[in-house]
Amino acid sequence: MIKTYTYKIKPNKKVEQKFNHWVGICRYVFNAAKEVKEVSYKHGLNLSSYDIQKQLTDAKKEHTFLKEVHSQTLQSVIDRLDNSFKKFFKGAGYPKWASKKRWKSIPFKSIKTTHNAFKLPSFGVVKVFKFKEPKGDLKTATIIKEADGLYLKIVVDEYNSKVKNRDSQSVVALDMGIKFFTVTSDGEFVENPKHLFKYLAKLRVKQRKLSRMKKGGKNWIKQVNTVQRLHLKVKRCRLDFLQKQSTLLSNNYETVIVEDLNIKGMSKNKRLSKHILDCGWGTFFSLLEYKTNVIKVSPRYSSQECSKCGHTCKENRPTQSLFECIKCGFIENADKNATLNLFQRGQSLMEANVNQ
Repeated sequence: MIKTYTYKIKPNKKVEQKFNHWVGICRYVFNAAKEVKEVSYKHGLNLSSYDIQKQLTDAKKEHTFLKEVHSQTLQSVIDRLDNSFKKFFKGAGYPKWASKKRWKSIPFKSIKTTHNAFKLPSFGVVKVFKFKEPKGDLKTATIIKEADGLYLKIVVDEYNSKVKNRDSQSVVALDMGIKFFTVTSDGEFVENPKHLFKYLAKLRVKQRKLSRMKKGGKNWIKQVNTVQRLHLKVKRCRLDFLQKQSTLLSNNYETVIVEDLNIKGMSKNKRLSKHILDCGWGTFFSLLEYKTNVIKVSPRYSSQECSKCGHTCKENRPTQSLFECIKCGFIENADKNATLNLFQRGQSLMEANVNQ
């Protein structure tokens, strides 16, 4: 099992200065590799990440400052560029240039533990708060700069991790929403905490104050950090909620049936986009897939189909919360009825996979 440990790095001027210096070099390598890839592509050559990495040796002779950063770190930067182009050809956005605002991390392909600290290749020893030695094989590491300091994220392969023993090996279906974060086929309604909207008024005040300041000044920089910290707090509150909900479901159910939602398309709705993105459905689904078995089914007409007789029409849902079948008279909460339909679709898909 792949697991990620996150540690906050203890404040240290030398570490911060080295981080900023390395980030600048990584940005330079990313932008240079992007330029090389674009120029070569115009001339009919499609260079792979390996082709560009081989050019690092010659580049270090011309630009000696590249030798200060470990070769594997520079290779990881080029791999990141290559992955960006692969995603672009699959339909994602075109890779952007590495700017100071966007590039705030340094990747490492190897890491070692020392006494209550971690040793990174060519970077040195990094001390962290609440040191706890990771269990398993240490794979990769990344130093990330957040609004409240530097963090070290370590990816570990827990090859001896035990299979989770659940009290129940049952199946559940989830219907995602805005009023209720999720409704289960077992009849549980989980309220949407609306993390962003709890801090929205405070964010507006801070951002309004920021807009009135002279850009680039000391007070402006301080206010930017204040706004970033507030956004970071919202992000962490949301992630904590999603972690707890996904863990609760994975502990109680062997299989979770969810809707195969087009979140990107749904978020284009100007009236609901802020609500949809605040729910964090995409992250929630990713956490579920990491912790338990997940089956995705089509959500098409699940809110209009009767879970008893199968009759489907708009008139079956007279209000947002009420479902009343005009054919058989079945009455149920609209979200609960949708989960029953999703449950049936998931069961059919599971049976079809077994029969194959």
